[in-house]
Amino acid sequence: MMNTKALHRPFVTLFLLLFAGMVSCETKVQPIEETKPIDMSVLESEITSRLRQYEDYLQKGDSIALSLMYTEDAEVLPAVAGREHIKKVFSGMIRDSVIGSFETTHLWGNETLLVEEGKGVWSDKSGKTESKGKYLLVWKKEAGEWKILRDTWFPVK
Repeated sequence: MMNTKALHRPFVTLFLLLFAGMVSCETKVQPIEETKPIDMSVLESEITSRLRQYEDYLQKGDSIALSLMYTEDAEVLPAVAGREHIKKVFSGMIRDSVIGSFETTHLWGNETLLVEEGKGVWSDKSGKTESKGKYLLVWKKEAGEWKILRDTWFPVK
């Protein structure tokens, strides 16, 4: 005669495994966070203010303040990496009396990272144009302040 306990044991084991699998696979639904729409006009105003500071530091010849507008790991593409190297580049530009003026043409991103496309003019203190062109800046918000993470310039005639 067959042992009924032995016959039921595989079915009980299978049932327990399936039940345990269903319980462990249960996903917990996380509530969707309410996100407020991004007000790009506010972000653009903040970036415009930072650009005016940038121009002011150039005008005053303050390479230290200019370099502090960049993150520690910033790069001026294609060849300058790090805030200290960027400060040296600005020191040279300031020695050569180079100043600039910049205008945002497009801005994309969010409250922590923005990409700015713009046009600008580099000139000497007498106003003679040294270079004009387009630029791309990647801005990163650090400790509540917009800083430049990446900077690149494309001269145009």
